[in-house]
Amino acid sequence: MRLVHTLRPFVIFLWLLLAWGTAPGLAVDVLKMKNGDRLTGEVKSLAGERVFLKTAYAGTIRIDWLKLEGFSSDRRFEVEVERGRTYRGKLVLAEGKLTVETATGTVSVEKDRVVGLAPKAERENGDLWRQVEGTLDLGFNLTRGNSRLDQSSLLAQGLYDQGHYKISGDVSSIFGRQDDADPTSRQTGGLRADWFVNPRVFRFALATIEHNDRQRLNFRAALGGGLGRTLFKTRRNELALLGGVTLAAERFRGELETSQPPVRRAAEGLVGVEWKTLLRGGIQLSSKLLVHPSLASREDYRLAYDGTLRLPLSKNLSWSLSIYERFVSRPPVQVRRNDSGLVSAFGIGF
Repeated sequence: MRLVHTLRPFVIFLWLLLAWGTAPGLAVDVLKMKNGDRLTGEVKSLAGERVFLKTAYAGTIRIDWLKLEGFSSDRRFEVEVERGRTYRGKLVLAEGKLTVETATGTVSVEKDRVVGLAPKAERENGDLWRQVEGTLDLGFNLTRGNSRLDQSSLLAQGLYDQGHYKISGDVSSIFGRQDDADPTSRQTGGLRADWFVNPRVFRFALATIEHNDRQRLNFRAALGGGLGRTLFKTRRNELALLGGVTLAAERFRGELETSQPPVRRAAEGLVGVEWKTLLRGGIQLSSKLLVHPSLASREDYRLAYDGTLRLPLSKNLSWSLSIYERFVSRPPVQVRRNDSGLVSAFGIGF
């Protein structure tokens, strides 16, 4: 018994040490709501009008940015305001203004002008895959009756954003099978990197590849680049213009299986517009239009449009409705000049 009493303080100390060593290492950020509630945890990001706060008691929760009255932290953050300007440093939110203590001085901005916020340490030292965000959409349609029609779709999008540069990619695959008809498929893939010259102007490089049975297109590959300009950016809306040049190589299928048209290579211009908006209830609408006029002939051009409406269902689950349009002014084989479609799917966010 004497030995137990002697060792008890040591055992208690060891238990406390182990408990402290295994406790979640969350940063302490303090958020004060307009109704007087105080929340503590680790702020992960600001997206749209939602602040994502990681807590030890309720996991990651979403908070309305407009309902915040105060915010303080000992960590350094990267803050993006309207028109794309970015500040880095410690910050305090009080009386409707966000004060950022940067390396060159103190900057105060109106809370309503803040469009993005993320811990700077995570951007610099965090694991690569944890900084990638995107969605994976899966869809399946079928009909039964006088004919059988099956259609499946897969769409994936990803974004790696480091503030001064970002890399985005997307992949889509649609496969259809119908009685008394050959199966058809459509696959596209793209990768783009943006480097910001200043808060509103950026350089970009892109690579795309496409296959489309309905247009008798075996493949089309393109490499290019140019300049882009963000006309405006708020928490709800973003509009950007693109301009540049691409080099494309493509091959279509002939009318006969034995005929194989040669690979066509051409230099094309690139003119585009991208628009994103956030509606009430977290509904997201994105739209992208690219026009590629031939640099060798005024009569040759192609057009690509993609639009997506995304409706959130739960924390990471959403339903999306996507529309696409592809147009070729003078296809080298006897097919319709345009190909369009509408795809609905359920998506998982990451």
